[in-house]
Amino acid sequence: MIRSSDSIPQEKGHCGTIRKLVSQGPAKFIHLFVDNAQKHYHKKTTEYYYVLNGSGHISLDDDIQPIKKGDLIEIEPGVKHQAIEGELPLEILVIEVPPAIGDCYIVNE
Repeated sequence: MIRSSDSIPQEKGHCGTIRKLVSQGPAKFIHLFVDNAQKHYHKKTTEYYYVLNGSGHISLDDDIQPIKKGDLIEIEPGVKHQAIEGELPLEILVIEVPPAIGDCYIVNE
């Protein structure tokens, strides 16, 4: 299967504007444009953020680290996280294992 992200409709999610590239199976692949992301966590899902373009920061619990194109961030279950856009628009490929369907909890701080 070959799927072009341009052919998949965009929708708003808790992390920003997303395109669900693969939404069924053992993993879920999401094309993410970070805008107004909310801090959240997953109880069962590990997420892998691969920065395709741009730069910004990632908040992991209470630690904030800079991220840029080419970085891979592994986010274990239970870690409160939020991608934060920087000077350049932040575009990320998100891989969820297993898919976080029903496993997303927004943090109200």
